[in-house]
Formats: sequence, C-alpha cells, structure tokens
Amino acid sequence: MGDITIDAEEKAGTYPLPNIEYLNFNKSLIEGVHNDLPNPYYKQQAYIANERSDYAHPTENIIRSIIREYGPFSELTEEKLENLIEKDAAAMDVDGGNEDSSGNGVGRSEVLEISPSAGMEKEVEFYKARDEILTCVREALGSSTLTLDFVSLLLSSVRPAAGSSSMSPHLKESIKIGSLSCDRIVPNIADPDEKRRQHNIESMTLGRGLKLQSLQKSASLIKDSVQQLKKNLDDENTYWNEVLDVLKENELITTVSAPITLPGSAGGFSKQGSSLKQRRVLSVKYGYGDSGSDYFDNGIAILQKGEGGHIVFEKLNKNEREKTWGGPKIVSVKIFKKPTYANESPQLIGQSDSYGTLQREIIHEDESFVSKVKNSRFFIFENELFWHLMKEAAGLITVQVNVVDSCIKVDLVGCYLQLEALSIDSEEAKTPTPQLPANNRADQIIKFFRILLCANNYKNIQKLRIPPVALSKEVSAQKNKHGVLIRPVIMYTKHNHMIVQFKELLRSLLLELGTDDARATEIIERDLIVKKYVNDPNLLQQFQELKRCYNNDPFLRVYSKMAPSSLLILKNGNLKVWIELSSSYATLHISMNVKVTKLDSKETLLESTFNAKEDVEQCLSWILKQHK
Repeated sequence: MGDITIDAEEKAGTYPLPNIEYLNFNKSLIEGVHNDLPNPYYKQQAYIANERSDYAHPTENIIRSIIREYGPFSELTEEKLENLIEKDAAAMDVDGGNEDSSGNGVGRSEVLEISPSAGMEKEVEFYKARDEILTCVREALGSSTLTLDFVSLLLSSVRPAAGSSSMSPHLKESIKIGSLSCDRIVPNIADPDEKRRQHNIESMTLGRGLKLQSLQKSASLIKDSVQQLKKNLDDENTYWNEVLDVLKENELITTVSAPITLPGSAGGFSKQGSSLKQRRVLSVKYGYGDSGSDYFDNGIAILQKGEGGHIVFEKLNKNEREKTWGGPKIVSVKIFKKPTYANESPQLIGQSDSYGTLQREIIHEDESFVSKVKNSRFFIFENELFWHLMKEAAGLITVQVNVVDSCIKVDLVGCYLQLEALSIDSEEAKTPTPQLPANNRADQIIKFFRILLCANNYKNIQKLRIPPVALSKEVSAQKNKHGVLIRPVIMYTKHNHMIVQFKELLRSLLLELGTDDARATEIIERDLIVKKYVNDPNLLQQFQELKRCYNNDPFLRVYSKMAPSSLLILKNGNLKVWIELSSSYATLHISMNVKVTKLDSKETLLESTFNAKEDVEQCLSWILKQHK
C-alpha cells in the first residue's frame, strides 16, 4: 500500500502522457507541469489522503496528519483519546453488526481485535481503485488536449483564425501559427493490365538475355574445341613425323607394357593412393638386351608424347641401381708407374683419351630424339662395362686387385692400372688429354675391355642356341657367369713379362757355357724362335686343313677358353730346347713345360713341367753343361 501511495503522490503533480508513437512533438509542449492544463480542486484532499494512508512511513506522515487534524500533542489529553477510541469502536460496530447478530458466539473483544485490520484493507482497496480512475481520467484529458492542439495547429495553416482560437496559450507562445501543414496522399494503385504487360516485357527480356548468354557460351566452347582439335592434330602430325625419323635411322621400335597412373580410380593402389594400370605403348630399344647383355638396364625408352607433340626421351622401369650405375659416364684407364722408393708418389705415365672419345661418339649440337637414343646407347654400354669390371674386381683381391671409392686398381708388372667411371661433367672429361708416353697403351687397354664385353655378350647368345636339358637332382640350370675382363689383361701382361725373363735366362745360360756377350746376344736375337699366343684357333692346323668359316670370325681368339700360350725354341750345338709357357685364367698362373732333345739322334734328354722359373734355370744349366 505504501508503494501505491507513493506512486499516487508522484503522479499528483503531473498529468499522464499518452504513448503516441506516430506523433513527434516537442516534449516541452506536452509536459503536465504547464499552467494551461486544469488542476482539479481535490488535489489537496488526495494529498492528505495519500499522506494519511502511507503506512510505510508512519513516523512522519501519520504524526503530521494527526497534528494537522487534532492539534499539537501538548493539548492532547486522556479524555480526548478515550473519546476518539469510542468513536472508532462505534464505527467498527456498525460495520460488523451483521456478524454479531448471527449468533456465532463471537465476543466484542474479538471483533475489536479483527475490525481495525479489515477496515484498513478496505481503505487500501478504495484508494487503489480511486487512483486508477484518476489515472484514466488524466490520460484521457491529456490525450484530448494534445489532439486538440495538434488539430488546431494543422488547421491554422489553412484557417489561421479558426485554428488559433482553439489552441492553448502555451502552444501559441512556443510554436508559430501555420507551421504545420499536410498534403493529400493519393494511393498509387497499378493497373492490372499494365502490370501484366510490364511483367511480360521483363520475362521476355530475361529470356532473351539467357538465350544470348547461352549462345555466346556455346560459341566460345565450340571455338575452344576447334582450336584444341587443331592443336591435337598438329601434335599428332609432329609426333608421327618424329616416329618416322626414328625408323629412318634403323632404330628398333616395339610395343611394351608401361604402367600408367589413374588418380582416384578403383583397383590396386600405389603408395601415393593412385591406381596403376598397364597399357601397350610404343618404345625404342637402345640397349643391348637382344645382343646377349645381362645388364640390369634393358635400355628401353618410351616414345612419350610431350609438349607440342614432340617425342620425350623417358626410360622404362627406372630402379634404384641406376642412381649409382646409370647416367652419362665413360670408363677411363690410367697407368701409373710404381715408385722406386717408399717415399715417392706414383707417376702418371698414360691415360686413355676420354675427351676425344666423347667428342667423336656423342652428338652435342642436335637435341632430337634420335640423337638422345644414340647418346644413351653409348652411355649404357659404358655403364655395363664398368659394372662388369666392378663385379670381377670384387673377386680378385688375392691377385692385388683392389676397389677403393668406386675406383679399381690393378697391380701389373712395374705399374698399376686405375679404372674409373668419369662423369661427362667432370673437368677431366671436358679438357683434352695430356700427351703422355703410355697413352697409346691405355687406349689399347680400354678398347680391349670393350671388345671383351662384346665377346661375352656373343657367348651368351651362343648359349641360347643350345637346347635345354631335362633337369634332375644332380643337374642344375646353367647360369651365365660374369664376363672375364680383367683376368686376360693381367694374364697377357704376366705372360709377356715371362717371355722377356726367359730370354734373359737363356742368354745367361749361354754366358755360363763360355759364349761371349756379343755372341750370346746375337744367338738370342737371331736363332731363338718365339711363337707368341699359339692359342689362336686360326693358326691351329685343324682349322687350316678343314677350312672352316671360323677363320672369318674376328672374336674367335677373344672368346676362346684357351689362355695365352707361347713357345720358345733355341738350338745350341747338338741340343734343341723347347720351352712352352701355358697360362690359366682361373688361377692366373703360368706353367712351364721344358723339353730338351738331341738333333742327331732325336733322343729326349728332358721333358718336365715346372712352376717356378728358378727350377727351370737350374735344370737347363745342368743339362747344357753335361752335353756341352
């Protein structure tokens, strides 16, 4: 109740304002404090009633109202208080008379205890209803006043006299008469036929725009397709012309199965998540697989169509070993002279002409596919040659053949060979070979290696002509052995050195028999018969008599299983000395067969096989002295 009285007190001084959102007036015109609004006469009475009913602050309001009604406390006596209490009790009796006459047995003391609270509640409800009625009246009064002022101000723009007569004085002072005006608004209702016609025009315009856009896009797609088709035709023409150029160079073109990558397709997936399928594609063979080569790189390049239809050189089935053995390399041979003393360094006395070989064999100016095939054919042969050299050198440690940092060192008589694969980008391959005394020997050795590799491949082809045999537990399949390349060089070098040593041995034996130095040298140079390398099948009697076609085979001596063999024949007096030197590729050892006969009686004095030169020297010395 206290809140209600406070709200009533706050609203008593001003008129309530209506919530009119469509009017945007100055608030100073519609505030309830202005003097033009009527002030009801009962304002003072409402204030007193609200103050008397403010039980939230009894100390101030009630005492103030009591003093105003009954006078100061100094004039208040007990008799006056009793009279007031009796009057209030009589008023309460009148209100609760019905309950006393009902015979419920409620005493007066109980009525006196209940009646003050019941009367207070009724009084609160009364004041609350009264405040609500007053609030509604004030709102109606304020709204009508504002409406009258608005209509009067609007009317003053047309009829100033009529409008100003009904305006409030406060509005006349604040706003100029005739400042508010209005216009008649005629609703713009479109004609249905016109609207339908406009809609049809817009639809036709939109349809024409879409058709034009589609037509332009179709024309652009057709134009792009025509250009792409023309480009594809030009690419195909270029591609097949280059294929014909490859055929004109007598290159072997065949079809192989090559893997193609199809991203996102179903099937077997690779590590990258793409499926791999096989297809037949054109390829060219530049390797030596059909010539008997057992090199891991078959030398097959795909005729891949590149940009502009040009053929791109792309190897088939690259593997990890090609990173070590593949690439543009050339085998180089260097000859070093062994130092005489331990503190001396080896001296380079010969080097193969790698620079000249590259200049002769490699095509530098032309970048065509045929040129790349020819260059790749040369490099794959060099890579295969060095691969076989490394394979063989790994098993020749016992004969002082070492492999150090991809470099092969072969120990020979008085010198050693150094074999290595030079990259074409190295400084040595780009500069001319220096002039050294043993350059010719180094060139001959590298040519000998290349001939031996061709001979080994030829032997592999000959093995394919042999019909296969049924395998059993005791017989296993024949496997191609690695080519023999380094062993012949070692064996021929030792064999030649052994011939020189036996010439000195025979000369020393003649000196022991009393022959002077000049005569001994003349006998060795004139009378000593030396038949080198009698393992040549072309010189054998059986081939000469049968006149077979082997005489026309340039590789017959190279791929023969017979190691170098020589014969030394010396006639001294009535004695004839035969010394046969027989070599072996398997053991790299030279056996010496010595035979001594008499010329007149053909009697054989000695026929034996020796393994050491010293034993031959002692035996011949004793026989020559005995039959001097």
